[in-house]
Amino acid sequence: MKLRLVATTIFTLTLGFYTPKVTAAPTKTPKTFTEWCQQKASLSKETRGTVEALLKVAKTRNCSQANQTLTNLTELDLNKNQISDIKPLSSFSKLTELDLSGNQISDIKSLSNLTKLTYLGLSANKIRDIKPLSNLINLTTLYLSENQISNTAPLSNLNKLTSLYLNKNQISNTAPLSNLNKLTSLYLDKNQISNIKPLSKLTKLTSLGLSENQISDIKS
Repeated sequence: MKLRLVATTIFTLTLGFYTPKVTAAPTKTPKTFTEWCQQKASLSKETRGTVEALLKVAKTRNCSQANQTLTNLTELDLNKNQISDIKPLSSFSKLTELDLSGNQISDIKSLSNLTKLTYLGLSANKIRDIKPLSNLINLTTLYLSENQISNTAPLSNLNKLTSLYLNKNQISNTAPLSNLNKLTSLYLDKNQISNIKPLSKLTKLTSLGLSENQISDIKS
């Protein structure tokens, strides 16, 4: 009787520590706006908000019709829409002008595929990393004012830029901008700049903003 009782107790304890392993099915990231739209109910609040903003632009609640309208747009204005997640825009490859200023965007990786862009507005967001912009070699006008940018190196190969707005950031080094020799307008007000010598190469500049920095020598 004692042996049987011990065996029963051990078996019960063993069962008590057994937890079946459940593997969740991998989540597939949508590739088209139709897919983003159809999965809207399961998306995060931030992503769902972006989808809703785009449906308003498309002027339809039908996902397929909205996709057809949006993917053929060349200009899109989503200024001041409280947007923080821009992944649903990643398939809009025909865009040449995009305004996302005045939102809550920090991650701009989804813009790297929009290589036809000539105008991009990203002012008044929460952007630190601008590496994804290095692919956008057709940009002529770029607004990045009022963000948290310190490193401008990713902009160094955007040789078609004529207007660049970088005021109200955390920039101290202007050297990466020295190759942008087509610039006619450059705004760097309210940064942490002390050395402006690299800007001397920008001979086509007609407008230059450098107020409220730490510049003591302007002989360059």
